[in-house]
Amino acid sequence: MSCVSLPGITAISYVSCDSLPADLIYQALTGFPVTISSSATEIALKSVPSCEVEESPDNNTQIEKAKLSFTTLDTLPTSMPLAFLITTAAGNHYILGTREKLYPTIKVTKNTSKPDAEAVVHRYEVSFTARKSLIPYNL
Repeated sequence: MSCVSLPGITAISYVSCDSLPADLIYQALTGFPVTISSSATEIALKSVPSCEVEESPDNNTQIEKAKLSFTTLDTLPTSMPLAFLITTAAGNHYILGTREKLYPTIKVTKNTSKPDAEAVVHRYEVSFTARKSLIPYNL
C-alpha cells in the first residue's frame, strides 16, 4: 500500500457527475486524453486544501482511494452527485469522480463560530475509490 499527496492545489471547482463524459476511468487507464467541456462552479477556498491518494491491491488489481479536504464559506449542492476538478500549482488538472456510479462520497462539517466572529465555515471531505481515482484531464 502506498500513499501519494497532491502538492500545491490552487483551485477546486465542481460539476454535476451527469455532465462528465462516459467511461473516464477507462480513458485514463488506456492513456486516452480526457477533456472536460462542461462549465464548472469554482469554490472559494478558506484554507489550504489537501488531496491524498492511497493505492492498494484488490483481487490482482490496483485500487486507488482519493481523499480531498478543504474549507469554504460556500454551501455545495450535495443533494446531487458531484465531481470535483482540481488544479495544481504546476498547472496539472485532475477530476475526482465519474459519470457512472459509485460517486464520490461528500462529508460536510459545519463550524459555527462566536457571535462576533467569522461566518459559518464548511469543511468538506470528499472520498472516491476506483481503479483510477484522480483522473488527469485537459482544458
